[in-house]
Amino acid sequence: MNQLSLSGINGQHLLGFLTALGSLSLLDEHARTNSFCPPRLAFKEDGTAVLQSPVAREQLAAVLLAKLRPLQPYLDESLGEINKPSDFSRSSYETIARASVAPTTVDLLAGLACVVGEEASESTLCAANGASHQNLVQSMRDVLKLVEEEHVRSALFETWSKSYRIPIDKRKEFKLGTRKPTLRLDPSDERLYALRLSNPTTTDDFSTELGAQALAIPAFGLLPVVPGKQPVTIASKRSRQRVTFSWMLWNIPATLLTVRSLVWGGVGCPKEQRERGVFAAFSADRISGAKGKLSFAPSQGVW
Repeated sequence: MNQLSLSGINGQHLLGFLTALGSLSLLDEHARTNSFCPPRLAFKEDGTAVLQSPVAREQLAAVLLAKLRPLQPYLDESLGEINKPSDFSRSSYETIARASVAPTTVDLLAGLACVVGEEASESTLCAANGASHQNLVQSMRDVLKLVEEEHVRSALFETWSKSYRIPIDKRKEFKLGTRKPTLRLDPSDERLYALRLSNPTTTDDFSTELGAQALAIPAFGLLPVVPGKQPVTIASKRSRQRVTFSWMLWNIPATLLTVRSLVWGGVGCPKEQRERGVFAAFSADRISGAKGKLSFAPSQGVW
């Protein structure tokens, strides 16, 4: 196994943690397909992700991108009429679920929404809910069309510069219009008028860490929406208009199954979690602004 420090990924932040989680998921799929030893994920005290990988550093970005690619036709075809999770109806959701035979696509569907009664409830990790022309599923499609191996490599191994801007030819080729390639998981994705030098409706100066946006997509497949009176994504709590998602960092390398059990278990029992190698817990609030626009606040320490 190769011990890789993913120096670009800081798990103390929501997008960083979901990028690490998505990377582990993709690499675990690659390992199972090729009968390799399962990868393991841990974090350093400063939040840097560390991966025990069956593939070398030089091949990691290419392997992860190859595992990302099959999600694009699923989003384009099976979810072609869906732009945001709330677009699902009970009928369309059940039809798509029955036709989704691959575990990765079934899990992704469960991570986007669930249906209680006749209405679909979106993932509470969704901040791209249609406001300002940002739609989560459409954004996933756009990100996967734009991402290249170099973007993935930079997100894994370099300090995030968040400097990617859509080239004019790509914007025209994919008919992106004014859409932005973001899942809106990073507080910097919400760029308020009062804090900008330019009007965001008349300028095209949005920049992001494209590889991180792409690697975070499969993380939704590990975080299903839990049915209930007010459905929420697992590891989340709702209080009026605010939803809080919580996660932990651990220093003992853990397989995907162990990681999922840690995240699903929540952050409420520090003593028990520390016995499993967890050394810190964090949370991020999804908050509702004017006209229903959603965004994520900066992460904060829980313990």
